[in-house]
Amino acid sequence: MSFERKLMEAFKRDQAELECPPSLDERIMADYGRMAMDGRRNIHMKNKRGLSRVAIIAAIIAVLTGFGYAGTQLLFSDSLGKYSIRMQSNEALTISPEALDNARASLKAVQDELAPGTTAVVYLPEVFSEYRGAPLPIGVASPDWIAGALEWRSVLEEKGVTETLPDNLLGGAYTLKAGAEGSPFHVIMGLDAADSLEEMKDEHHQTGGSEPLWRLTEPSAAGPESYYTSVYKDVNDEALYYTWQIISDASIKTEALTSPSTVYEELDLDGHKAHYTKNDQSLFGESNVLQGIMWMEEKEGETVVHHVESDSASMTKERLVEAAAGLFLFH
Repeated sequence: MSFERKLMEAFKRDQAELECPPSLDERIMADYGRMAMDGRRNIHMKNKRGLSRVAIIAAIIAVLTGFGYAGTQLLFSDSLGKYSIRMQSNEALTISPEALDNARASLKAVQDELAPGTTAVVYLPEVFSEYRGAPLPIGVASPDWIAGALEWRSVLEEKGVTETLPDNLLGGAYTLKAGAEGSPFHVIMGLDAADSLEEMKDEHHQTGGSEPLWRLTEPSAAGPESYYTSVYKDVNDEALYYTWQIISDASIKTEALTSPSTVYEELDLDGHKAHYTKNDQSLFGESNVLQGIMWMEEKEGETVVHHVESDSASMTKERLVEAAAGLFLFH
């Protein structure tokens, strides 16, 4: 049995009395880390002081064995309050154009089969065949979109979310249209994803099929973080996604990997540090180009991570920065 498999089994057996040595997440990240393609399949671990029975239920450890340290480059690291992140690129995460197209089509097909508000873990032969070592759980979500700005604001109020939203962005070019709990780009899976992945891996080897396999996964509602995504659209139905990642009762450390072609730049939003990334090998969205700007703030005892993202191949960096700057000043 592999190390990561043993680790997951131990978590399940002992979660009622689980205690995490302060160095455990550091050791996993240092020896096995480099998790989560595109930064969307992340390690989320509580520290010892904040750990409870629901530790790690809101996330899944995806260990990419065999990559080692070769070809890894740090893009950025940052921390504030209860949240820290380190993003790196790695040459091992390069996907051929054909495999990328097939993987995107497969994930879209799975997403179309999901009921609104559900999440699945997916085994993609076209992607995993290009990797050494163990396959990683890839999650895909079907958000339950609440149409209408007023309706979405009402849901946020019921959830006790105190963040506020502008009616439009970029001088009125993009209008608030809908919102949902969760995010199409930041997918949280349950601990059952590890077992599901093993089952699908065995099924794939037995059948020799080339089609994607998937299983529903159940993220914990009592996890340490919550995502709320608002969608703004222009007259051509092009979307801008604004996500709040709210961390309230635990310290979370994210170790993320992305493709070596990902572009990074540190930004200044009215004197506040922000991070811009552009990934041209995204598995999710309307195109294989996913651009994002993130920044963090502490508010009323919570750490809020803001994500402004576009999956449009025609969106310029300048326009995305302008939208992020407007949202930053709005708050």
